[in-house]
Formats: sequence, structure tokens, C-alpha cells
Amino acid sequence: MNIDHNTAPEKIDFNRTPCFWIYDSPEYKEYTMHWHNAVEILMPTENIFPVVCGDKEYILKETDILIIPPGELHNLKAQHGRRIIMLCDNAMFEDNPALAEVCSIFSQPVWINENYSRGFVSELNGIVTEMVGIFDSQPLFCETLLYGRLIELLLKIAEHNKSTGSKNDEKTERIKRYIDTFYMNSVTLESLSEAVGYSKFHLSRFFTASNSSFTDMLNARRIKAAETMLRNENTPVTQIAMNVGFSSITTFNRAFRKYKDCTPTQFREMYREGNE
Repeated sequence: MNIDHNTAPEKIDFNRTPCFWIYDSPEYKEYTMHWHNAVEILMPTENIFPVVCGDKEYILKETDILIIPPGELHNLKAQHGRRIIMLCDNAMFEDNPALAEVCSIFSQPVWINENYSRGFVSELNGIVTEMVGIFDSQPLFCETLLYGRLIELLLKIAEHNKSTGSKNDEKTERIKRYIDTFYMNSVTLESLSEAVGYSKFHLSRFFTASNSSFTDMLNARRIKAAETMLRNENTPVTQIAMNVGFSSITTFNRAFRKYKDCTPTQFREMYREGNE
């Protein structure tokens, strides 16, 4: 999919509550390719809605839930019907170690659909619907109530995924935990092998079966860290590249463009435009 590298970040006006914007939308409206520093949660309530996120298209059915991580390019297609659109300021989660395990689900889009049990989907639908009601009625402690329901939603998803995970899921979590801890260092497949207790050959087969690679997982984590650092105008791009573990600015630029479809400098400019 070809993406306009000049795509601007969506400007979000959290004018009713400091950290939440929730809209039960009946509009036939397309939100063209954009990104923002907010977690986005989508849930159709009438009809299906196509969503393009990164290089993948999701066809959301009624009661499906799609959670889009902050900084992820996405496009909401126009469709007759109704959908709940919820934006949650990422500042609530950044640098909060108490939420690290729950927020690990933000590493990629999360699609709650018919592959989950009907009871589980219904439970999550209830939380989202309740959040819409809280936002619309603006009760006392509205922001705190919304924050509590959001953490409840994310925690239920994280617990469900962990309880139903396979051995490969457990292996992935061990690998991710190691990369999360040491991504800024000179991490190699050999050091990963020693840390998680699997041979290099075994890990190579695992990554191949996952249609990924060790380098892909490592670089994706480094780029995610770089996104946060790029919001600080005072830190040079070259310094950021070194801080997140890249050995050269050329390698950093190439990897950043692969994952974000723009250069680090363009990303910083888009972030600045979105906050003017």
C-alpha cells in the first residue's frame, strides 16, 4: 500500500475531558490516512466498517473492537451505519511502569472479533458502551471513571490473551520481555538464545514460522522508543538513533521509514504540526 509520507497527524481537541474524546458516530465520513499520539478504540454498532491500519485491512463487524496503538497510520473508511470512536491520550500510559504489562498490547493493533468467545466480546462491548454513557453524561469524577473503565478493558484483554496463549505465545512473551529490557544495547540472536534458553536454530525456525525475524522484532521495539524521543525537539536525531541501539544514522533512517513510512525528521515535523 502506498502511503503519503506527508500525512499529517490528526489534531485532537480534548475539550470535554482532559484525556478522552468519545464519539458515537452515525456519520458517513472517511478519515483519510492519519496518525495521532492517542490510543484509538473503534466499535461498530450498526453495519460493518473497513479500517486500514498499517498495511492491513480490517473489516469490522458489529460489536467487533479494534484497538489502534498511538503513532500508527490508519484510515477509517466511510460507511453507512454507526460506530463508536474513542481516543485516549497516550500520556496516561507513557512511562508508567505499573501499566507496562497491560500496555504491551499496544505493540500492534488488537482486533477483538468472532475468534473470541461471545461472552468475552459481550463483556468488552459493555465496558465500551458504559464509557460512552459516562462521557456523554459528564458525572462527577468523569475522567477518573473513564480511566478506570479503560484500564479494566485493557486488563481483561491482556489476561484473556495470556490465559488462552499457546506455548508459542509464551515463547513470544519471553522474547519480547528480553528485547524490551535490552533493545538499546547490542542485542544479538546469540545473546537472546542464552537469555531465553532456546538454541539459535530453534529461534530461527520460530521466527520463520511467525513470518518475522529477530531483527524485525528488535527494530520495531527500537522504533517505538524512538517515536517517544522524537517528540523532544532538543534531542538530535543522531543521538536518538544511538540511544535506541542503532549503530548508524543511515540504518536508523532506513528502519524508521520501513516501519513508519516517513523519516525520523518528517515524523518530528508532523508531531510538531499536530501540536501547534
